[in-house]
Amino acid sequence: MNHQAQIQKQKTGNATSKAGVEKRKNEREAAFKKIWRGTHKDYRGCLPDGTLTVISWAKYGGGLVTAASICDAELAERSVLRFGQLNHQIKQG
Repeated sequence: MNHQAQIQKQKTGNATSKAGVEKRKNEREAAFKKIWRGTHKDYRGCLPDGTLTVISWAKYGGGLVTAASICDAELAERSVLRFGQLNHQIKQG
């Protein structure tokens, strides 16, 4: 088996179903939306296309983040601090 075939096998071996990926995306968006709602209006916003943004914490690089760009660690930490417990799916992610 050549190197490219090994890489492809790894990718497909670790991949989840399309429905599973979509479910994970929806859960991330829901968690991000909760964080967005709980963030002071001076530290959140909305891009022209309607995408919600919040200011990322400095230890995660700062700047604007969206549901698609926030790292798992920051999403999990902010969820814990905001809601007292970690969403099970995010923790496993």
